[in-house]
Amino acid sequence: MSAELILARIMLLLVQAGLALALSYTLWHFYRIYQRHHLKSWAVGFLLFGCYLLALNLYSMVPAEYQLIHFALEFTHIFCHYSFAIWILLGVREAVSGERIAVRLVNRLHLVLLCLSLISVLLFVGEPTPNIWQQMVQTNLRLLFIGAALLVAGSWLMGLPRQLMVIRLVAWAVKLWGVQMVLLSLLISYLDNSGPLLQAVLVSKHLELLLQTVLGLGLVLWLQEDERHTNQQLTEKTLYLDSHDQLTGALNRDALLAQLSDLLAQQQPLVLVMLGLDKFKRVNETVGLKHGDRILREVTRRFEASVLKPRFVARTGGDIFALVLQDIQTEKQRQFCVNHLEQLIEKPFNFDSGMLKLTATMGLAQYPEHAASAESLLQKANIAFHQAKRQQQRWVQYLPGMEEETARMLLLEKELQQALTEKQFELFYQPQWHLRDQRIEGFEALVRWHHPSRGLLMPGQFLPEMERLGLMRELDFLLLEQAVSTLGRWRSRQLDLSVAVNMSPIHFEQPGLKQKIQQLLQQYNVSPTMLELEITENTAMGDMEQGRNYVSELQQMGIRVSIDDFGTGYSSLGYLRRMPIDKIKIDRSFIMDMAGSDSDMMIVKTMITLAHGLGKRILAEGVEDLHQLQLLKRMGCDTAQGYLLSKPLPEAEALALAKQPLAF
Repeated sequence: MSAELILARIMLLLVQAGLALALSYTLWHFYRIYQRHHLKSWAVGFLLFGCYLLALNLYSMVPAEYQLIHFALEFTHIFCHYSFAIWILLGVREAVSGERIAVRLVNRLHLVLLCLSLISVLLFVGEPTPNIWQQMVQTNLRLLFIGAALLVAGSWLMGLPRQLMVIRLVAWAVKLWGVQMVLLSLLISYLDNSGPLLQAVLVSKHLELLLQTVLGLGLVLWLQEDERHTNQQLTEKTLYLDSHDQLTGALNRDALLAQLSDLLAQQQPLVLVMLGLDKFKRVNETVGLKHGDRILREVTRRFEASVLKPRFVARTGGDIFALVLQDIQTEKQRQFCVNHLEQLIEKPFNFDSGMLKLTATMGLAQYPEHAASAESLLQKANIAFHQAKRQQQRWVQYLPGMEEETARMLLLEKELQQALTEKQFELFYQPQWHLRDQRIEGFEALVRWHHPSRGLLMPGQFLPEMERLGLMRELDFLLLEQAVSTLGRWRSRQLDLSVAVNMSPIHFEQPGLKQKIQQLLQQYNVSPTMLELEITENTAMGDMEQGRNYVSELQQMGIRVSIDDFGTGYSSLGYLRRMPIDKIKIDRSFIMDMAGSDSDMMIVKTMITLAHGLGKRILAEGVEDLHQLQLLKRMGCDTAQGYLLSKPLPEAEALALAKQPLAF
């Protein structure tokens, strides 16, 4: 072999190696920026290809007598050549599938290539000159393997859905490189180790250099095009999220106002419906946030697929939706729309744990009757929605003047929140008189509000609003603590008096109440037998089995439970028999007319007899004259309460009354 050909071969291999290493560095640099694993695989592949070329160059330059170095270089260039093909193939697979190849699989492939390279070298250790079998195992088999891997990689690239020009260029470069490897393997099989073979190898290496250059340029251009496409997608997604809710895909508030303004410019009548899911916070607490999000997506899908065909569907808050409906002219059509929307929400949502049913509250506003702009129309629908919430109605249509009511309720809500924070609520105590023993056996705690400007307010002036605003839980906790702390003070004075506390339906049977009671009793060192909880019939009848179990648990703690306002709710012998209550309180409406009405007297007498027959004590409320008290005594009533005995008093006056000798 002439010195010129040897020098040309060395220079060509060095140029190829330099190009491969430069391409490897470039791909690794982009991998560190974009964190795409196929770039890492390609960077490793071209690094191995550069190492293969350098080892091959050194192998041809090291004399044969340096056997150990010869062996190491021969193994290195064979292993690196095999590994190059595998890493290119893995990188293409990651680019096509978008998934990272498992590390365990890569390690196994490396182990196989390591064994294959060692075997192909160890088989011919000690051979003085290369023979045909060594050429077949070390060269032809390797070229065929690498050529097949590159052909497969090129075919995978051809299968990408985004067939850009640069991707086709890369795919053809990889496939032609694979074809060149296969053809070179065939030429080596038919040509002797002579001048024509060396010339064929040099031509092949030049062609390989060309394909390598095209491939490197194509990969860089592909990366830039892919990044441009990704940036375009991110821009489109950003624009989409600027106008749509990320969770449900519905319009957001700003987009609704913009598109609604454009629609109003056409001056066509329409109805804006503000719809909120009832008690959705409790749903999230029950089934979890993940299922709660699923419900919101399903609600949006139901709206969009409904026969109403809303022009716009928007999500303006956590569980609040806005729907723009057209072609709604008559009251009948409006009623149909409301009923249909209710049915969409009330259709059960299926979960693995069972079915869940929801209800909704709606507020309606019409264009052009109620507003002339999108912002104003949305505000009017929102006012109607909150009015429906306060009045606990299914839906309300906006009416002029609702703004004042809304402003009043907002002010009241602020005042009530401040009252809770500053503890402006105080308990007054009305005595309960034991008719047989002629003594005060306890008190009922009744709340009053010391309003900063309006003075002392009665319960009827603020409790309904607190219930509508969802503040009863906080108030119950506050009053319960006041009552237990009062019992603690009385106990320190050796006063054996009980206190009955009214418990709102929304709070009774809720998690945390029993724990709160136990904590307060321990904190103020109060016996549980001194505390009595009063609940209404409707509360007790809400869920008979659950209510019975809950009352039993309270009684096991030593706390007594009584039924308040008996006779005004779902009175039932069944629930009286099954509910383990201690006391029944006859509503004042029966006591007031008892003296002048035989029917009311008979009802009261029957209640007393019934309660005693079931082993329960009975108390009569609203006793205001001595004649009523005498009748109750003759009927065998246990306890009485009313203005005849005393009106509700502050704590100091109540204690003074308890120490006075009374007789009726």
